[in-house]
Amino acid sequence: MRIEAFKAHPQTQQFVAWLSRRIDGTEAVDFQCKPRHGYRTLGDARDAYAWPRGTSTIPTPEGDLVLAPKSNLAANSAVLQALSNGLRASLANSNIDQSTLADWVEAVLRWGGVYLRQRGGGNAGWLDARRAAGDLRETLNVTMEAFTSGSIHADEGPINLRSNAGLTKVYSLALDDFIIYDSRVAGALAWMVMSCWKPATGDIPPHLRFVCMPAKEGSNVAAAERKARSPDSLIFSSLQGSGMQTHRKHAMWNLRANHVLTAALEQAQQRCCNIAPAGFRTVRDVEAALFVMGYDLRHALMRDTSLG
Repeated sequence: MRIEAFKAHPQTQQFVAWLSRRIDGTEAVDFQCKPRHGYRTLGDARDAYAWPRGTSTIPTPEGDLVLAPKSNLAANSAVLQALSNGLRASLANSNIDQSTLADWVEAVLRWGGVYLRQRGGGNAGWLDARRAAGDLRETLNVTMEAFTSGSIHADEGPINLRSNAGLTKVYSLALDDFIIYDSRVAGALAWMVMSCWKPATGDIPPHLRFVCMPAKEGSNVAAAERKARSPDSLIFSSLQGSGMQTHRKHAMWNLRANHVLTAALEQAQQRCCNIAPAGFRTVRDVEAALFVMGYDLRHALMRDTSLG
């Protein structure tokens, strides 16, 4: 299903309307994040946003940006605005050396804790390769044009496309109304879809079964202690691997998530006479709430089961 068909589908519109009522606060989410603690509303989850875990110093071409441990959404938004300004200016100015653009991309990845070197290169290895080839600006521009046109699908997209929990952060700062689609956001969004269709979970539309990703945890973590980043692995498939099909699949679901969150926020704002509903001003605010909820779904799922 292409993105225009996804937007026009009655079940997509049904979910958008359902989500918009959680954004404007007229309906609760009642999300259980710990045994005796939860978020009654989506606004409660947004207000609990805290990143990073420890002090983060982010080198940029214009100087270091610093975030204290567990900084709130406002502090992170200020840093993201600075990163977005630098990234967009560097992309727009072809006279800027590509190494400067690469430095801005690296800064975004460092903010998100995803500037990693792994087997196969990781995001750091990918950026090293683009620096060496001198094609970073072209690679990013071609990808962003495909996102803007909505031409990316599971079997279609730029041949050099890279879309994962790391690069989605770069695109989110270079494009308007583009959310970060990582394992937390994906897991929480899938939980919201399941809640919308509850109790008939088996009837969840295939085009709303948002692909989920596992949490990055060490191999020494016992299975029972692993964080849940999917509400149901049989319904919401897992995205793993690094092949081109995997990157295109991630990009496709990122596009769908962009639409769902943006359209739901617009509906909520319209009902609230175009003012910020329940404190939600931008799609980034909605994304932040999902990021908080998606840290670990285990207690929410146990509560859902007990309510039967």
